[in-house]
Amino acid sequence: MFDAFAVQQRLVDRGQAISVDGDFGPKSYAALLAWVAAKPAPSTLMLSFGTACARYFPQNAITSALRIAHNIAQAAVETWSFSRTSENLNYSPAGLIATFGLQRISSADAQRLGRQPGEQVVPPDRQAAIANLVYGGAFGRLNLGNTAPADGWTYRGRGWKQLTGRANYARIARITQLPVVAQPDLLLDPDTGVRAGCLFWTANGCNAFADADDISGLTRKVNGGLNGLAEREAALARAKLVLVP
Repeated sequence: MFDAFAVQQRLVDRGQAISVDGDFGPKSYAALLAWVAAKPAPSTLMLSFGTACARYFPQNAITSALRIAHNIAQAAVETWSFSRTSENLNYSPAGLIATFGLQRISSADAQRLGRQPGEQVVPPDRQAAIANLVYGGAFGRLNLGNTAPADGWTYRGRGWKQLTGRANYARIARITQLPVVAQPDLLLDPDTGVRAGCLFWTANGCNAFADADDISGLTRKVNGGLNGLAEREAALARAKLVLVP
């Protein structure tokens, strides 16, 4: 466990408007998310995430300062600082190669599908093509259980953990009895997304990595590689400032 009074006070000292009462509930979690995201106050989505964290963290033994810090740091990167519940595939050609590598997308496909000069956002049809390419083929079959041509887009990242791939959706469906394979957008709901993310965390033994303060090992479990490691380390450092002084 952690000292809720002390953590709340450190959040208040850093500008978050919460009560210092020792009850680390939804508003305190939302303030923690806002601090990690470098925001002066929680957004509406952060408030919803905070409510879900207060509900599902204890159910999954995410109750120590290190476990909470590591979980939130991973989610900060996966959800674009707690601003989205669906994967954003708005990449430039260079961003596609940097993120997925030339083994999963060729230079030619990156140039063809990535964000073009003058575009603010990659159109949905090209985002779908990106997902079906980088999450499909042999990589998708072996690592994500994607077998149909459109599975990459259908089972793109959603929720707190950005659950990705047909096999992971099916696994969560078995655990929760929610029809997320047939209705993947159920994971866009903050409550369902955090619940699924915490169940994934537990099923993959992530608390042990957090206990060991092993962010590289944890990132490989959560992300399948070391994508965004520097950003995860930065988010963890901010979380630790108030959780692990």
